[in-house]
Amino acid sequence: MAGEKKGKDLLIGAVVGGLLGAATALLFAPKSGRELRSDIAENAKAVSDKTVQIASTVSQKTQDVAKSVSTTTSDFVGKAKDTAANVIDTVRSWKESKNDDADLLDDVEESEAAEDLVILGNR
Repeated sequence: MAGEKKGKDLLIGAVVGGLLGAATALLFAPKSGRELRSDIAENAKAVSDKTVQIASTVSQKTQDVAKSVSTTTSDFVGKAKDTAANVIDTVRSWKESKNDDADLLDDVEESEAAEDLVILGNR
């Protein structure tokens, strides 16, 4: 957004400065009416052409910045999705590991209970 404001300010400054400079130069130059009108028309065309050129440049730079921001944002979104998926997988593996540990503990307790029965039965 700051880039857009700078570009807009530059364009406005160029147009206003060009108009004021051209008007000042024309009005203070010692010329006949016909020459003055001709110079005003030429300078107005030059300012108009320059304004179109600057507007085009600002527009192109704005589009370039927008594409760059879009690409960077897409990259960040992709990385964030990948990271979130990795976190989810890690948490799931922890839960599965915890469940596997609980199952293993149950198996150990069952086998110890069976051994105790065998030992009691042999006495």
